Amino acid sequence: MDMNAFFIRNIIFPLMEKFKGNTIRKKFKFLQELCYSSKQEIESFQKEELKNLLLYCIENVPAYKGFKYLKEKIEKDPSEAIGEFPVLEKKNFIKNFDYYLSERVDISKCILNRTGGSTGEPVKFYMDRETVEWYEAARYLGLSWWGINIGDRCLMLWASRNDIRNSNNLKEKIKERFLKNRIIISSWDINEKNLKEIIRKIKRFKPLYIYAYPSAVYKLAYLLNENGVVFDLKLKGVVTTAENLYEYQRELIQKVFKCPVINEYGARDAGIIAYQCPHGKIHVMSPNIYLEFVKTESLDEKRRILLATDLHNFVMPRLRYKLGDIVSVDEEGCDCNIAFPVIKEIDGREDEVLITRSGKCYDSHFLTTIMREMEVESILQYQLIQHSLDNLTLKIIKSDKFNENEIHKILKLISEKMDGAKVDVEYVNSIETGPSGKTRYVIREFNFSK
Repeated sequence: MDMNAFFIRNIIFPLMEKFKGNTIRKKFKFLQELCYSSKQEIESFQKEELKNLLLYCIENVPAYKGFKYLKEKIEKDPSEAIGEFPVLEKKNFIKNFDYYLSERVDISKCILNRTGGSTGEPVKFYMDRETVEWYEAARYLGLSWWGINIGDRCLMLWASRNDIRNSNNLKEKIKERFLKNRIIISSWDINEKNLKEIIRKIKRFKPLYIYAYPSAVYKLAYLLNENGVVFDLKLKGVVTTAENLYEYQRELIQKVFKCPVINEYGARDAGIIAYQCPHGKIHVMSPNIYLEFVKTESLDEKRRILLATDLHNFVMPRLRYKLGDIVSVDEEGCDCNIAFPVIKEIDGREDEVLITRSGKCYDSHFLTTIMREMEVESILQYQLIQHSLDNLTLKIIKSDKFNENEIHKILKLISEKMDGAKVDVEYVNSIETGPSGKTRYVIREFNFSK
């Protein structure tokens, strides 16, 4: 038995509930019951939460006070009324930050959070403990579908410089190890030189699951595989988050760690949005978030731009917030017993859609599909940057099986797909990441307008 996990579940959480009023477990149990109820019950709860949020916004949030005329419509059908509010772009939120802060909150009691700005738009925002508890409850719910419990030993492979910096002081190390039962290894440190030390740490800690950026755990899996290291710990799963998970990454991670790869879809400025179930479908945490799937000319019929409304952030509400993510809609549903709605795939970000001169569009899976079809072995990691309609650069980290002829074939195929655009190749030792540590595999540097 893991005594630390037992201690967290049976002593730490009850103490937090008694002395701090923490309700994470209460919310978790509520969500656990709701996810196995009927779709009608789930929709009814979501609708009520949306109604309460919209009514609060038109009374207390300066950005939305001009919509008081919608009160009757909100009370009648909030899911229809929300369409009357404007779409909120990140740049507009950043520019008018204070305008979205509720007039009823005490800032001194709020939590300031911020995104890493991996797309060039770092966002800061406020929330309260109640909001965080809903986020945590949703994460524990998603993990519970895979038999992972509160307090289970977790190896975290992370890259956010702020998070890593905070975890390095003694107080935070004690908190991470004994109150959260996890250790953090910086993805910046995952390399050949540190591999033996990383293996030693992992074997000594014996995690039950890994929580990581896809690029970080893929890098570790690659190094283990290339060095013939057999990973013999029994894991319940590898949970990937924060970046788009590609199929080639999933395949190697599953092969090396001999466990399922679980896709968590979340955002710092929207919480836990969705979680993959054991049947492979991605279920939306609809009691926590209201999503709208919007068509746009730059995408095909099955793909949508996502608008998110966090149902439990009354400190700084953002209605119809444009995260910049693209998802594929799923009309088939799921055979599991979880009644939350599903999305088929997270296809990357809007600024990762490649545009050709003739108007064709390719999402961030574009290059991985090409490499899969060609069975490419030359590339360890890549980044494809579209500078203009006629110019692209493919940055490549070579693998041990590098073959220059294979690269020429890839460049030729990319050029053909991109209507004859020029594709330059640049061999690099590493792919640059932003302060968040996230790796972007496809970047479009110009705006698209039809």
